[in-house]
Amino acid sequence: MLEQLIEWDKAVFLFLNNTHTPFWDHFMWIYTGRLTWVPLILSLLFVLFRKNWKEALLVVVALALTITLCDQFASSLCKPYFARFRPAQDPEFSPFVQIVNGYRGGRYGFISSHAANSFGAVVLLALIFRNRLFTITAVVWAIVNCYSRIYLGVHYPGDILAGTVAGIVIAVIVYAIGVKIRHRLWVKHILRQRQSPYYKDPDIVLSTIVICLSVVSISAYALVQVYF
Repeated sequence: MLEQLIEWDKAVFLFLNNTHTPFWDHFMWIYTGRLTWVPLILSLLFVLFRKNWKEALLVVVALALTITLCDQFASSLCKPYFARFRPAQDPEFSPFVQIVNGYRGGRYGFISSHAANSFGAVVLLALIFRNRLFTITAVVWAIVNCYSRIYLGVHYPGDILAGTVAGIVIAVIVYAIGVKIRHRLWVKHILRQRQSPYYKDPDIVLSTIVICLSVVSISAYALVQVYF
């Protein structure tokens, strides 16, 4: 059964990986980079600290803890334990893999740190903000981020799926702990409303706009690289 799942995983990977074009090569290469999303991080910090620095500090600590746990669980525990080659690093499979700019990633890829970190951060912020527009935009952002790893040839879909599940579970746990800490420190009620009373819609929309503008900028840059 496990061997069959691995074969299906490889088949889906080849289907998703073998669709390269010059535009998408540039787009995915930039999209997957961490520095690309510095404006998004700055906008989130502005939204968080604009109202209450104590609330913001708790959220930042929770977010940092979530990303750290996701990253360490994926990179320090799962990857060396399962020791599954990345597609681009597998001596037998790599000839069938399309890569970009010679990038092959580290030796092992299960589970995906990118998927765990992306969905961990998105789920935590979605639970805190309780804003539908932000949640939808952020989830789409995370999905594209995960797909970029398949496109670049450094992760199988199974790596992505497992990383996504791990990120969601860790985010929910950290959120639950954060709510209890916040309840003990500052307030007599626990955040259970559909919409966060601590961060207003106009503030949250700023981060949503930054995500959209970043995607537009990446697309424009990719088009310039292709045609000019």
